[in-house]
Amino acid sequence: MVHLITNPQKFADLFNAKVLGVHRQITVDDIRLLTECGLIKRYGWYDSTDLQTVIGILKFELITQQRVRKGAQEASPKQARCKLCGQALPTEPESKKGRPREYCSDCESARSTIRSRKWRRKMRAAMN
Repeated sequence: MVHLITNPQKFADLFNAKVLGVHRQITVDDIRLLTECGLIKRYGWYDSTDLQTVIGILKFELITQQRVRKGAQEASPKQARCKLCGQALPTEPESKKGRPREYCSDCESARSTIRSRKWRRKMRAAMN
């Protein structure tokens, strides 16, 4: 015998009892909103296709949340750091032309020494 469920509370309880492993429990308010939107309870009662619809909506919600979190992490700019000492460099305005700074003001004077050492090391390796 098939029992027709017309109460959103009973449907929410049935869904939470039958469907395990979803990222969150469904609430009565969620069921009411989905009913108002016409996504479930199309025929005046809740049926098994409504269970599948709610599962799909919860999956969509989870994927959207993950995408937003991932986008927020990628969008946050990493602060530039000095190549020598690792000190955080001040942010430069976007209207400024040219390459961004790679060295802090303390290490700027040592930059040419390091470049020369690197060049000499490279030349010695090429000679051998």
